[in-house]
Amino acid sequence: MIPLLSLLGTLLMAILVITVAGVIFLRRSHSKPGGSGSLGNAMQEIEGLFVESKAHVLRAERAEEAEEEEGAGDPPEK
Repeated sequence: MIPLLSLLGTLLMAILVITVAGVIFLRRSHSKPGGSGSLGNAMQEIEGLFVESKAHVLRAERAEEAEEEEGAGDPPEK
């Protein structure tokens, strides 16, 4: 009976340790920003001011958005 209780206690302790380690891992992995994509458009705009390679991407995105807005309101031509 005693070895069974000892085994059960060890198993419960192992489950507790694994659960706590999983929670700590998830908190640490979700608290860090993943780059400019997860920071949003405002951060991309600011980054575009300082990094030339980002600026041309932002200009292209703005041009695409403007073309979509222009085409969305016009009726189709016959």
